[in-house]
Amino acid sequence: ESNPANDVEGIDAAYKLAILASLAFHTPIKPSSIFREGISALHPRDFTYAQELGYAVKLLAIAKEHGTSIKARVHPALVPLDNQLATVDGVFNAIQVEGDLVGTLVFYGRGAGGGPTSSTVVADTLTIARSIAMGGTVRPRMELNRRVPVLPMSEIQTRYYFRLSVGDQPGVLAQIARVLGDQSISISAVIQKELDPAAQTAVIVILTHPSVEKAVQTAAAQMAALPSIRQVGALIRVEH
Repeated sequence: ESNPANDVEGIDAAYKLAILASLAFHTPIKPSSIFREGISALHPRDFTYAQELGYAVKLLAIAKEHGTSIKARVHPALVPLDNQLATVDGVFNAIQVEGDLVGTLVFYGRGAGGGPTSSTVVADTLTIARSIAMGGTVRPRMELNRRVPVLPMSEIQTRYYFRLSVGDQPGVLAQIARVLGDQSISISAVIQKELDPAAQTAVIVILTHPSVEKAVQTAAAQMAALPSIRQVGALIRVEH
């Protein structure tokens, strides 16, 4: 598309997720209630670091039942390389569904381009024409007979990836660990990457154990305010 913002910023994915989640959970879900974050802020080095850690970076649209609420969000995420979703590239899309009895189902195919789009339009037109000829109706039956709220993003719990640009000086990691500890965020792995001697900075990559979004955002703001932290370069959620 001449203006790819709908795809790049996850807008199109949020609309599709609202439809799929409404059908799956029989409750009306508006796109405006879905947390959305695009991929425009990602840096190429994040894809490299993710690969080293055993992950691929993918734009995911996620909907899950969570007690008396529903989690619904669109954002980039680190996906384990052995997960089928990690292999979805180019014009291909995939939908993964978890069922009580059938387990995991994955629907995979081309989701963009003239061929796939025209094929779907023609198929729908033929279905409508056949139904009219047989005196039937093609209206899909949607039973939205529940009223389940969407869980606020601040209450979501998952794992996180941080990329920090820090001053090359003693005690920096201790300061970072203190901030995370104050927010009850446990560290799973830490890697120090390339050093820039001219700028006297280094890159630290951190993976956390499952943590609450609100606490992670607070920690990110507190780390950004530390004199030893040059930049909180990336904050990406991790999905298993």
